[in-house]
Amino acid sequence: MTSFTVSDHGLCHNLSETVESAVVTNQKNWKALSTDAAGLLFAVIWAARGAMAAHVSTMAMAIPIAVITLVLLAGFARRDLIQCRPERIWDAALLRRVKIMRIIAITVMITSVRSTHHPELLYPLLGCIIGLSYIPMGRAMHEPIHVIMGFVIVSVSALSFLLPEPLHLEVAGFGTALAIWVGAVIRLRNSGTLSFLPKNALPS
Repeated sequence: MTSFTVSDHGLCHNLSETVESAVVTNQKNWKALSTDAAGLLFAVIWAARGAMAAHVSTMAMAIPIAVITLVLLAGFARRDLIQCRPERIWDAALLRRVKIMRIIAITVMITSVRSTHHPELLYPLLGCIIGLSYIPMGRAMHEPIHVIMGFVIVSVSALSFLLPEPLHLEVAGFGTALAIWVGAVIRLRNSGTLSFLPKNALPS
């Protein structure tokens, strides 16, 4: 009796490559979601700081901030994990340099503010640094919304320097948070995640 053996090495190899590709893609999607979540957290901190400066009650601001954040986070989770359509990174090296320079700039700024005893400048300067970092980030991702959002945040932070205390913290806080929220809505709209919002509803 003659027996035949069929080699399945090729099948196993292809299956291994498929699984590995799926794992890498899944990691990229979760990484994209964590980046989006960090941006929303940044907006929460800014909005809370603006509310504190304006002496708004915690409960009055906590509910709308939480609702806005959770809705946008759900949108990014749907886009990144379910639809698997996170924003593509075209220049990873530039994006890494931006993140490193942002950390260095923030560290130097905090040290300088503490040494000069001007804590009121912390948030406006931080807003300028974060806003400036969005501009090359937009170039690395070929996403013009990041560039526009960066210019808006820098402009709001710069304007806040001309205002008396605590008004400058109110403008810097609410203005920065609003810029990030509007930018997030436009990015989700452009990706098709907000299917209920027509593309001509917001400016590109």
